[in-house]
Order: sequence, then structure tokens, then C-alpha cells
Amino acid sequence: MAAATTAQAQGPGAAAVLALPADTAKVLKLSDLCYAYRRVDADSAMQFGNAALQLACKLHFKKGEAQACNDLAIIHIDKSDYETADSLLLRSLALRTLLKDSAGMAAVHNKRGIIFQSRLMLEEALDEDLKALRIYERTGPPAHEATILNNIGILQFNLHRLPEALATHQEAAAIRERTGDGAGLAQSRGNMANVELQLGDTASATAHLNAAIAYFRAHQLMPELAVQLNNLAGINMAQGNLAAAAELYGEALAIRREAGQRKAIASSMIGLGGTLLRQGRYSEARTTLLQALALGRETGARSEQLQAYLDLARLHAKLNHGDSTFRYQQHYAALKDSIFNEDLNTRLAQAETKFKTEKKERQIQAQRAEIAELERRSEQRRLWLFTAMGGTALVVVTALLLLQVQRRRARARQDALIIREREAGLRGVLAATEAERKRIAGELHDGVGQQLTGLCFRLEDIAAASGNGKPVSPAAVTAALALADDAGKEVRHIAHAMMPKALGELGLEPAIADMLERSLGPTGIAHEFDRAGLGARLPKDVETGVYRIAQELVQNTMKHANAQHISLQLLVNKGHLVMIYEDDGKGMGGTEAGDGIGLRNIRERAHALRATFHMGNGDRHGVLATLRVPVR
Repeated sequence: MAAATTAQAQGPGAAAVLALPADTAKVLKLSDLCYAYRRVDADSAMQFGNAALQLACKLHFKKGEAQACNDLAIIHIDKSDYETADSLLLRSLALRTLLKDSAGMAAVHNKRGIIFQSRLMLEEALDEDLKALRIYERTGPPAHEATILNNIGILQFNLHRLPEALATHQEAAAIRERTGDGAGLAQSRGNMANVELQLGDTASATAHLNAAIAYFRAHQLMPELAVQLNNLAGINMAQGNLAAAAELYGEALAIRREAGQRKAIASSMIGLGGTLLRQGRYSEARTTLLQALALGRETGARSEQLQAYLDLARLHAKLNHGDSTFRYQQHYAALKDSIFNEDLNTRLAQAETKFKTEKKERQIQAQRAEIAELERRSEQRRLWLFTAMGGTALVVVTALLLLQVQRRRARARQDALIIREREAGLRGVLAATEAERKRIAGELHDGVGQQLTGLCFRLEDIAAASGNGKPVSPAAVTAALALADDAGKEVRHIAHAMMPKALGELGLEPAIADMLERSLGPTGIAHEFDRAGLGARLPKDVETGVYRIAQELVQNTMKHANAQHISLQLLVNKGHLVMIYEDDGKGMGGTEAGDGIGLRNIRERAHALRATFHMGNGDRHGVLATLRVPVR
């Protein structure tokens, strides 16, 4: 076999394993070779893993089969072949569940969390890590429980659930302190510092970073020490302690250069270049930033490239080099747009993959149900034929068969129409989501981004003048305050458009009333809003869905109806929330529903709420829409 040739090339240990009798012990040793060779020779590792899997299946050795699937999945994760890896892990999970192997089940959940995190599916990754945590809480060991808590805290941080992330890292730190895991405790302190910085607690973050640095320095854990030195340098730079920041960045840079960590070197050089810029050491700053930018390009470090472009733009603005400032600002904006579009395309691709997977599963279930139904009917048909007599029975059976065929064809046509409708709805939702994201990105880039860049430059000029003992111009301060005020208004406008404050704090009625006033007030379209029977707050998904449907109807009227008056009623009746919407515009041209993205979005939201939605022409010759949502 091919594995034998590879084994001879790699060493006598592998050859000895291949020479063993074909029993369960050989399965486990082949799996060990698969894991051991993953960093040395991925092809050999794959051959050993497949050999272990084939032998385990031949011997009906469930434990060995589960282990081989697990080790092969790791190889595919290393290759970024996540679909194959996840398929192998699910197979391993099923076997380990059958064997009641709790430790193995937890390990599989942990690896699936790694796959989802690598694909930016953070919610799914968090769910898998929580499953692993529940097992480790029952079975131990505490070290595994602390490790999985650490992973969960990082996921919560990336999902911007900062209080939860801090509590999770604190829980991990408590376990590590109790078990005497000094290195793990120092790592947890560094993680807590990252969360505390985002929460604005700089004092606690600094204390935790100093404690982590002291441990890593004392135990000569240099890569870990460099990470914490870099983080502490960032705090000092933000606080204006530039000499301390430069010293910390320099120490971190020296450690990383010795270790050859190219991406980490770029990160430390970016920090050091920014510090030199703020110290007014422009020549040194420019050299450092250009070196960091080149290294960031080589290693694909996009965030480091962004910061380098921004700091180089600031540096040339200080030197009054207008062309260079503009060029680096353009590079910064182009890279930022590229990153945004790439992330957006990735998320859209993930949404499409998830939809296709769910669709395929539904089709399989439908086919199974249809096969079962056909088998049941076939059995009935055989019994009937057995008891039937003569030509009359044959005619009846033929008629029944024709009837069943016609019914199945009609049902198939109906199912095809439903599938096409659902696919069209999803495409509409994806298109609307992408358009909305691009609109928001454009507003942030063209509005808030430019305002903040201008504000930054003005504040740096004010700080430079103040640091040099020159009087600060009141006009410069007034201009900076005006830019800050404009940026704040722009952000509030965008935030309100994405999720109205009234909806989250006050509920559905005030939010709809506010939306009607804001949307229709400037247009001159009159409106009335009646409500009855609404008491306590409704579930969040109901309030959000109904609000968005009402918002879409108002937008449709404003764009297409040429109406002068809008009426909206909201009431609770017999366990249903009912919304009745009517305008006096030009109506729907005799059709009951259109095929635009807006109406598709409304139908999709209604479907998600398990609601019924009807839209047609009303008595006032305009549009009349009715939404009925079941509520508890």
C-alpha cells in the first residue's frame, strides 16, 4: 500500500506499526500516527488516518472508528476543508454518543466550535463550546473546563457581549488560580484586560496586564510576554505616556524579531511608528511605518495595513505634504472598502450555504415521507387487488391509480410553486440586506468617516499647538466642536434608521407613532393611527417584525402611491395582533399583490411570525393591507 512506502521514508516507527497484526491495537496506533504526522507530512497523516478508519470499520471497532474520524477531521481543518471535517466530526460524535464517551463528545463539540469560528459563524461556534462546557462541568478535568471557558469568553467578546465575556474570563481565572495554573491565570488576566479596555475600565485593565507581564517575564514565556507588552503599550499611548509606550513597543518588537513572528512584528512596528509620530519624531516614524506596511502586505495583516495608511496620512498632514496625505488616505479608504466587501460577500455566501443545506434537508424529509406514503398506499392497493374480482375491479383500480397520479402531479406542481416562491423571497431578502448594508457603509464612509478624519487632524493640530506653548485659536476649537457635533448627529440618524430607540425602550405603539411622524411629517401626507386592546409588551420578535412591515408599507406608499392620506390601526383580537393599513393612492392596478422586493420582504417577515398577510385594493381606491399575528 502507499502508506507503507511513506512510512519507510519517515522512519522505522511507522513501518513497525504497519507490520502489526490487523487488530484493534493497530487501529489506535495508526490513529496516533495520523495525529503525529499532521505537522510533518499531511499526505502521510491522511494515509494513516484512512487506513485506521478502514480497519476499524472492518473490525466493527466503534471506538477506533470514532478516533480515526476525529484525527482525519483535524487534518481537513488544517487544510481549511471545513465541510469534510464537519462531516467526519458528526460521524465521530454519533459513535461517541453511542459509546457514552463524554470526554470524546466534548472534544468533538470543541473542534466543531473551531470550524464555525474559522467560518465566522460565531453564534454556532458559541453553541458548540457551550455543549462542551456542560460536559466538562459534569466530568472535568478543571483544566479543560477553564480552556473552554476561555474560548467562550473570546467568542462573547467578538459578538460584543462584553459583560458576559468579562464574567466568563473571570470564571476561567478562578478555576486556574484554584488549580495552580499560573500560565493559564496570566492568560486569563490578559483576556480580562482586553474586555475591560472596551468597557472603559482602564485602571483594571492596566493592573491585569501588569500582573500577566510579571508572570510571563519571570517564567521566560517570551511570545506571551510580547503580546501583553504590546497591549500595555497601546494603553500608555492612548493616555499620552509616549516615552513609556515607545519603550514597551520596543521590547515587544525585539522579542518578536528574535522569534521571527512576522505578522506580530508588523503589529509592534505599527504601534511604535504611531508613538514616534505623536512624539514629533517624523523621520523615524515614517521609516518604521513604511517597514510595517511592507511587512503587513507580505503577511496579509489587513488591520495593520489600515493603521499604517492612516498614520502615514497623519504624518504627511503634519508635514504639509498634501499630495502624500491624500494618497495614503485614498489607500486607507480603498482597503477599508475592500475588507468590508469581502466580509459582506463571505457572510452572504454563508447565508446561501445555510439556506441550501436546510433546503436539501427539507427535500430529503419530504422524499422520505412521500416514499412512506407511497408504500402505505401500495400495500392498500395490493390488498384491494387481492379481494377484487373480474374486469369491474380492474376498471376501479385503474381509475383510482389515475386519480392518485393526478393528485400527486397537482401536489408536485403546488410544491414547486411554493419552493419557487420561497427562493424568490430569500433572494429578495438577501438583495435588500446587501443593499441596506452598502447604503449604511456608504453613509459611514462618506459622512461619519470623513468627519472623524477631519476632526482627528484638527485635534492633532490643536494638541501640537498646545504642546509647543502656542495659543490655541478659538476658531480651531469651534470648528472641531462643529465637526464632532455633525458626526454625532450623523451616527444618531443612522442608528435610528437601523433600530429605532422607541421600539426597544417603549414598545410597538410609540415606535410606530414616531415612525409615522418622522416619515410622513416632511412629505405633507396626512395620517391617523388608532390602537385598541394593547396592554403589556409583546415578544421582541413580534414587535420588530410588525414594525418593519408597517415601515415597508409606509415606504411603498411614499414611493409609488401618490397618496394624500394614510390610516393605520393596531388592535388585539382573539389571541391575534391585527394591523390594518390603508391609503387613498392609486392602488395596485387590479392585481392582488406585486412582485417587488418590498412586498417579498413583507411576506417573508409574516411567514417568520406565523402570520397571515393580505394586500389588495380598498374601498378608497388605494391599498388595503391586513396582517394577523398570533400572540400568546
